[in-house]
This record gives sequence, structure tokens and C-alpha cells, in this order.
Amino acid sequence: MKKMKILIIGAGVLGSNLAHSIKKGNYITILARNKTYENLKNNGLIIKHKLGRKTIDHFKVINKLEENDIYDVIFIVSRFSSLDSITPIIESNKSKNIVFVGNNMNAEKYMNLKDKNVLFAFFMAAGKKYDGYIDSICLNKIEIGRTDGKDISNEFIKSIFKDTKIKLIIDNKMNDYLKTHACAVLPLVFASYKVNENLKLLKNDKKYSLKIMDAIIEGYDVLKKLGYEILPKGEYENCVNKKKMCAFIYRFMFSNFIGKMCISDHAMSAKDEFILLENEFEKLKKKAKIETKVYDELKMTLLNDVAFK
Repeated sequence: MKKMKILIIGAGVLGSNLAHSIKKGNYITILARNKTYENLKNNGLIIKHKLGRKTIDHFKVINKLEENDIYDVIFIVSRFSSLDSITPIIESNKSKNIVFVGNNMNAEKYMNLKDKNVLFAFFMAAGKKYDGYIDSICLNKIEIGRTDGKDISNEFIKSIFKDTKIKLIIDNKMNDYLKTHACAVLPLVFASYKVNENLKLLKNDKKYSLKIMDAIIEGYDVLKKLGYEILPKGEYENCVNKKKMCAFIYRFMFSNFIGKMCISDHAMSAKDEFILLENEFEKLKKKAKIETKVYDELKMTLLNDVAFK
């Protein structure tokens, strides 16, 4: 099978790690702008892996996507708050296969782009972008698929990752998966803002960690009321039946670099994204007509934060 010609739009933590992890067996191009574009052109893609060595990759880099720049697949690895500005560029391009990667509480808005085969994904990587390099943890695992439950894209998906070391999970109910993930993430983001990113201040706070779990469960209840499946399977039951254990795991994460790299770094650098995700959740909550008292309490602690005024 021939190598895939792949474009990755976005050279942040997720996009950079995806480019590095998916390079084997594929031709990779990265679309970046401004200083990021110059850094990639001049110095390559530098990743300092928290659990491994530093890597430097040299990919083709562009700063503009033309109508006739055809790729086998385009990965859009940008914040949820940036998708509306990127979508028109994608729609005017003639490439067929599009994958939106990352947090997304409203896949319905993007799943039916004209003449496109649209997939959604979540790539398991975290960290922080610095000037000229990425500091990160990457689990080399991706959840990817359609939103309509059909498996008609499965073989194409497998062909993208066939030579890579990425653990591939195909899930064709990605709208449900991404909504579930957002409901799990938002209370953790609130925790980051509560302590101004210093999550170590919460490492011994059992009461607050249990409130995080209650807020997550409330979010899941909203989704269930609206007919969405809580994914991955067993997630809801684990949160309810193993609540104390889950809360302990969060406190452990808060106590070390995992909490910083996996939660607070992104929470603090992407407030616009989380404001939009929270707004989308409020719409779902209003539609479901369900109270979320603990979730609202955690969110209320942010009223003194300019981002949520």
C-alpha cells in the first residue's frame, strides 16, 4: 500500500506529537503560521518527551492551504474555539478526508461538511508549547471514527496508522465520546482555575476531589437524558461505583507533574476553548432540563476569574 500524504493543521502539543507519532509510513506536511512556521522551517519539530528522549523531526511546512493542495487526509488539530475560522479553508480545499482532533462539544456542527468524509479523533498527548519546542507526555493512543455508527471508514482509518506505533481504537460514535470527554474535563479545568493552576494545593483535599467526581457524574446524567451514550463503555459505572478511587487518582495527579502537564497547562493556556466548551454544555443542560448543583458550585468559584465573568 502506498504511503499516505497527510496534512496536519496545527503545531501545538497535540499536532506536534501526532506528526511525530504518525510519520512512519506516511508523508507528513504541517501547516503553521508566524513564529511557529519559522521555527519549524529553520529548526525542525523539537519535542522534549517527559518519559523519553528529545526528538527532532524535519517535515515539509506550509503556511497556507490552496484549493488544489490535495492530501489523502487532513488532520485539524486546533482548539475547539478555532474551528469556525478553519472550516471555510477546509471546505474550499479539494481533499476529501478530514479528521477533527481534540476537544469538541458540538461535533454536529462539523460532521456534514459538503463533499467531505468527516471523522473525529482524540489523541492522547499533553504538555505545553514553548518558543521553539514542545514539552510533553504522549501515550501514542488515538480514539478515532465516524459519528453515525457506521464502520465504512474502518479500513481507511487502519491504513493511516498501519506502520505506526500508535494504539488505534476505532469508535464510530465519536460525538458521544467527545461529549463524554468534555464533561469529564470541565470540572478538572475548574479546579485548575480555582487554585490558579497550582493543583498541588488540592492534593490532600478529599472533599473537593469527590465534588469533582459528582460534577462529572452530573454531566454524564445530562448526556444520558439527551440519549447520548457515555463512552468508553463502563465509564459511567466506574465513576459511580468507584467514585472514591477515581477521586484518589485525581488527587495523585494533582500532587505531581502529571496534573500540571495533563490538566493545568492546557487549562491555563486555552481559556477561550474551555469557555466555549462550557457554553455548549450549558445548552445541553438547558435542553435536558436537569439541575447540576455540584457542577454549578464548582463553576461559581470562578466568578472572580475574568475568563468566566
